[in-house]
Amino acid sequence: MFQDAFKDSHSGFDIKYRCDGKLFNIRRMQAVTRVKETIIRDLLFADDCALNAPNETEMQHQMDRFSTGCDNFGLTISTKKTEAMYQPAPGDAYHEPCITVKGQKLHAVEQFTYLGSTLSHTANIDTEVNHRISTASSAFGRLRDNVWKRRGITLETKLKVYRAAVQTTLLYGCETWTPYKRHENQLNGFQLRCLRNLLNIPWQDRIPDTEVLKRAGLQTITTIIRKTQLQWAGHVSRMPDGRIPKQLFYGELSQGKRTAGGQKKRYKDCLKTSLKDFDINPQSWESRAAERSAWRCAISLGADRAEDQRATHAQRKRERRKERTAGAQPANPAFTCPECGRVCRARIGLISHLRTHRPPTPN
Repeated sequence: MFQDAFKDSHSGFDIKYRCDGKLFNIRRMQAVTRVKETIIRDLLFADDCALNAPNETEMQHQMDRFSTGCDNFGLTISTKKTEAMYQPAPGDAYHEPCITVKGQKLHAVEQFTYLGSTLSHTANIDTEVNHRISTASSAFGRLRDNVWKRRGITLETKLKVYRAAVQTTLLYGCETWTPYKRHENQLNGFQLRCLRNLLNIPWQDRIPDTEVLKRAGLQTITTIIRKTQLQWAGHVSRMPDGRIPKQLFYGELSQGKRTAGGQKKRYKDCLKTSLKDFDINPQSWESRAAERSAWRCAISLGADRAEDQRATHAQRKRERRKERTAGAQPANPAFTCPECGRVCRARIGLISHLRTHRPPTPN
C-alpha cells in the first residue's frame, strides 16, 4: 500500500549517512564517494504508522497520498485516532498545524504517545521523564502493602521485585534519551526515595545516598542509563547498513545546520561522555563493540569503575563540607539561655530560643 501511495514521491527528511565507523570524526561526511543518501518518511510498527515531513505543506501532501492509497486498498483512516504534532526548530515560534484528511481537520496535539514513549512538541524529554516517574511511582505504590511492608519477604526478594517492576518502568526507552543533568537528578532522586522507603531508612538518620545504594546493591540511574545506551550503540553498530536505526545513528540531515550560540545536546554527545566516563576510547569503540560479549564485559567494568569514582568524589565532598563546618566560628558564650544553658551563635537566635520556654497562653 505504501509503495502505491508514495511512488515517485520524494517528500520526507533527506538524510546523508556513512556507516563505515568513526562516529565522532567530523570530517567523515566530506568524502563524497562514500556518503549515501536516503529519505526518512514513514516509520511503521505493527498497525501503527508515523509520517514525517520537514514542513506543513509536505505533511499535507503526504496525507493526501496516504489517503488515496488507503482508498485504493479499501482501507479507511480513523481521524479520531490520527493526530498531528509540530516540532519547531530552535528559535522558531510554535503554531498549531492544520492537516486535513478529505476536508476533515486532524486533532493537533502538543504531545502524544508512540510505542510507549511520550513525544513532545518541544523536542526534549522533560515530559517523558515526568511521565516515567509518575508511572514508576504508581507501580511502587501498588506494591506497598503486598511486598514492601510485608515482613515475610526477604530484603533480597524485595530488591529483585523493585528492579523488575519499578526500575524497568522508570527507565523504559532510556536507550534513546538525550538527558541533561536536571533529568538525571530527577530520576536519581526518585530512586533514592524508593530505596529509603524500601530499606526503612528515614532522612533523619542522615545516611548518605552512596550508603543507601551500597546497601541496596544498585547503581545510580545515571550509570544505568549510560550503560544501557552503550549496549544499544553497540547493537546498532553491528546492524546491516540497510537498517534505518543504523542510518540515523551514523547520519545527519542533508540540508539542516545548527544555529549559532548554545547548542542543544545531541545523542552522540551523550554517547561520547559515557565512553569517557567508562574509560573506553571514543576513537576505537566500534572495533570493540563488534564482539558482543567482549563489549558487554567492557561496559560492565567501566560502569563499576565509574560508580567507584562517583562514590569517592561524593565522600571527599562530604569531608570538605564537614571541615568547613568544624572550622566555623564558635558560638558566643554571652548568648547562653538562662533556662537550659544552651549556647546560641547570635542574639537573634537566643531570642528565638527563649520563646520555647514561655508558658502556654491560656485559652
